[in-house]
Amino acid sequence: MTYTELTRLTFQKIYAIDFEYHGSDGEIPNVVCMVVQDLRSGEVTRHWQGDLQQMKTPPFETGEDIALVCYFAPAEVQSMLALGWDLDLSVIDLFAEFRCDTNGDPDAGRKSLVNASQFNGLDHLIPKEKDSMRDLILSGGPWSKAQRSAILDYCAQDVAALGPLWNAMLKRAPWSELRLNQALLRGRYMKALGAMQHLGIPIDLDLLDTLNANWDTIKLKLIAKVDTQYGVYVDRTFKEALFETYLAHKQIPWPRLDSGRLALDRDTFSNMSKRYPAVQPLHELRKTLDDLKLNKLAVGQDRRNRTILSPFAAKTGRNQPSPTKFVFGPSKWVRGLIKPAEGMALAYCDWSSQEIAIAAALSGDELLWTAYESGDPYIAFAIQASLAPPGATKETHKDIRNRCKSVVLGTNYGMSAYGVAQAAKIHELEAKALLQKHRETYRKFWVWAENNKDRGLLGLKLETCFGWSIKVNSGDVKANTFLNWPMQAHGAEMMRIACILAVERGIKLCAPIHDALLIEAHLDQIDSEVARLKECMSEASEAVLGDGKVCRVDADIVRYPDRYMDEHGQEMWGQIMSLLAQT
Repeated sequence: MTYTELTRLTFQKIYAIDFEYHGSDGEIPNVVCMVVQDLRSGEVTRHWQGDLQQMKTPPFETGEDIALVCYFAPAEVQSMLALGWDLDLSVIDLFAEFRCDTNGDPDAGRKSLVNASQFNGLDHLIPKEKDSMRDLILSGGPWSKAQRSAILDYCAQDVAALGPLWNAMLKRAPWSELRLNQALLRGRYMKALGAMQHLGIPIDLDLLDTLNANWDTIKLKLIAKVDTQYGVYVDRTFKEALFETYLAHKQIPWPRLDSGRLALDRDTFSNMSKRYPAVQPLHELRKTLDDLKLNKLAVGQDRRNRTILSPFAAKTGRNQPSPTKFVFGPSKWVRGLIKPAEGMALAYCDWSSQEIAIAAALSGDELLWTAYESGDPYIAFAIQASLAPPGATKETHKDIRNRCKSVVLGTNYGMSAYGVAQAAKIHELEAKALLQKHRETYRKFWVWAENNKDRGLLGLKLETCFGWSIKVNSGDVKANTFLNWPMQAHGAEMMRIACILAVERGIKLCAPIHDALLIEAHLDQIDSEVARLKECMSEASEAVLGDGKVCRVDADIVRYPDRYMDEHGQEMWGQIMSLLAQT
């Protein structure tokens, strides 16, 4: 079935579209040109920037029965928003669909239009001068008449590849009406994402500039200040032997590599700092010194953080924005640079214990859902497993709750008894007993989870309720990948649905952050906008969980002149601001 046959009854017009643009990181793109092809008639129109800037509406039809076919639609959406155009149309993003169709396939390679074309046997459609043409476009002009013609030709080559690529994808894996609807849903998310990337996150640019100007001095003072309680730095260099001495003195059982040396990677430090809060400042210091380059944050002159949010980059379908360009990527203290403009407010709204809710609902384990609905699934597990008496609370049974929390959170990732023991600071034998209690208490969940793991390891496809899938035929995959994938992948679906609803209802959505959304509103409207966003997030959770189940939503509001602050980065923020004041 071709795309024409598939969509004939759904859309009056289907256009393939591509923009070329340039601009610095963080800025709204400067549109250079656009090429459009009517996929049914084959007619192609080409438009240069001067003409586009004069247009109040797009040079093609819009409406519910019009579809745009793109490859990575957020770029096209941002270009249309930069031109002030209406976005009342449907989107089919072949990037998203290529990612979905090949998720887990190592032969798919990178996910560019070139790779998608190669994967589908369309090498003859790949431009020969791609890198040089991109450099020409990014130069920002001015361009000669010949160069303008070459840029339009280059843009037209990408457009010409879209129809054949879609047809080739349909031949490889034919679409049903359901599959088309799933693609349209992902297209709606890519539209919403483009709107978020266009809006961006408000940043205290004056403070960022001041920090950049004084950063080298601050780093030296920061090492001297934080290292007083550890004694692990010599001449600004972290010394493993000194850290080993510190760990022995504090009796902290640190993970080791097969070679016997300490595991000093970021993930290990992050996990251990959660288990041993005394290590948290050192973790933040290392993270700050190792890879934080404040001048890499993508902030425009209008004081907004804008960067590609990299949708569908993870196997779970989660976004994976740049850890240096996106303000939520570096050390948590950097989030203090997020500050609403005068007269404005921000709200950070996140789903409470999202993965537990998903695990309970999708497995059909009503006992686990009861634990989630209680508001404290950790003490609920303790009570259900007869580890604490009925009526126990976080205050009355703090120790057992902390142990049960490590088990409840760890089971979604297949955490071993050793890992639980480390997290809960208990003996490994006790951790094994707690894990066994979890299996006995939530039998239905474990049958479902083990079935997912077995299917994945057998090379069978796993799929979410809205069609995001994974299929891995290679043996180079960990079993726990499939244990956790359904929770993470459905969490990503929930986030996408919430983003779609929020943007389409006119909420100023700045960015998604894993299981949370950041919005902006005027001071006198923030409370009502939070209520509206909570409705969107609740609807999204019900759409994923089914049976009328809803995931709770928490909200933190930041009103001007206050700034956003992550509690885990607050101590480091205070230290850096104190050192900045001394420079």
